[in-house]
Amino acid sequence: MRLNGNRRAAHVLLALGLLMLTACANAQPRRVIVAWHALSGARERAFLRLVDRWNQANGEGVFIMPERRDPGAQHRALLEGATSGLLPDLALVQPTEAAIYAQRGLLAPLDRFVESDDPTINWDAADRADLFPFAQQAGRAPQGQLLGAPFGGEMQVMLTNRDWMNSLGQAEIPADWETFGKVCDGAADRIAGTACFGFDPNAPSAEDWLYAHGAPIYDPATQQVQIASAGAVSAIEALLNYLQSGRAYRAIALERSRDEFAAARVLLAFTSTDHLRDFAQTVRERGNFGLDIGTLPSATNSPSASIRAPLWVVLRKTDDRQRAAWKFIRWLLETEQTAQWATEAEEIPARISALAAMDLNPEKPLDALRIHALRQIAPVARPAPLLSGWPCVQAELSSALRQIIEGQPLEDVLLLAQTRAQNLLNADCTRQ
Repeated sequence: MRLNGNRRAAHVLLALGLLMLTACANAQPRRVIVAWHALSGARERAFLRLVDRWNQANGEGVFIMPERRDPGAQHRALLEGATSGLLPDLALVQPTEAAIYAQRGLLAPLDRFVESDDPTINWDAADRADLFPFAQQAGRAPQGQLLGAPFGGEMQVMLTNRDWMNSLGQAEIPADWETFGKVCDGAADRIAGTACFGFDPNAPSAEDWLYAHGAPIYDPATQQVQIASAGAVSAIEALLNYLQSGRAYRAIALERSRDEFAAARVLLAFTSTDHLRDFAQTVRERGNFGLDIGTLPSATNSPSASIRAPLWVVLRKTDDRQRAAWKFIRWLLETEQTAQWATEAEEIPARISALAAMDLNPEKPLDALRIHALRQIAPVARPAPLLSGWPCVQAELSSALRQIIEGQPLEDVLLLAQTRAQNLLNADCTRQ
């Protein structure tokens, strides 16, 4: 806390000094733009280095003042600021939170900036081609407005034991469910105590499992939850078959999934890109087998991976303050900055062109897993819909899956979960 306080105080003093110097020189003072965030550890240090670069090199008359707050405190302060008027100029928030702030009229839509004729603030054709799809989709509300932009994220991925997979006669990660089933049949052995995979109904892989079977749990066109759809029923029946046959087991913790995988007792594991280093290190220590990374098979020949991507949002202030805040966000999403952020924070960058800069970084070279994740999986990263009740929808799905795995009637449980989730779609579910 003292380090953060010292850094904040240093920024304050630097801002005041710059304002005094410019005022004395009869020049227009630099506008101070306050940016709230809840980053900590390596991510906070990486962000503050970017802020320092902007403040030292920026000649556009804008000084960024970063302020760190605990996640819960930041959320409460933003909600209270709707009444008191004490709001920052921009903030880094979760998509669920952004949806709540949009409901309360706190956010400035960004479309007028990205679609502007002004080349200093817009996203031109080259930008749109270079930005990964998730970077352009994550902050878009169901009504179509762009309310935020991410400059990184963490994807859900599937790790496989390459050596074991090869011994089953499969050189690549299965791309279809029939092949997936065959390798799982070969991997599962009750006598040897091996299985194909572990499944945690509370993890994001639950939603990914349904999506990969062609059964997304939400339809943005109709704005309806689809937990009880025929496709969802079929996907869950397939999962039950894996669990009941012993080809899969119910995972209860990420650490157990990692340890079972590293000990070569399961063929594949579901995890997120921020845990790749931990998985790879544990495998080197305990199993020392080759690793591959990919996504679940796709029933529609369109593989995807869900991504958690916090959003930079601009609060409703005067037009010039909104424009200044957007310029900083736009700068963060440029190639050099997003490459620096993704390298130091170990996240997925917002831009395709950032991959080359990350790959060539001598101080933090990428391992083969991250290179593959960046090149092959990031283009199909799928952000969550910008809905305040999305955590509630996910919680209802997880609860339903737990009950079904424990023997409750499948269709009855799903219908009840769907009704509850639909009623909570636009609720404040930030504490889920």
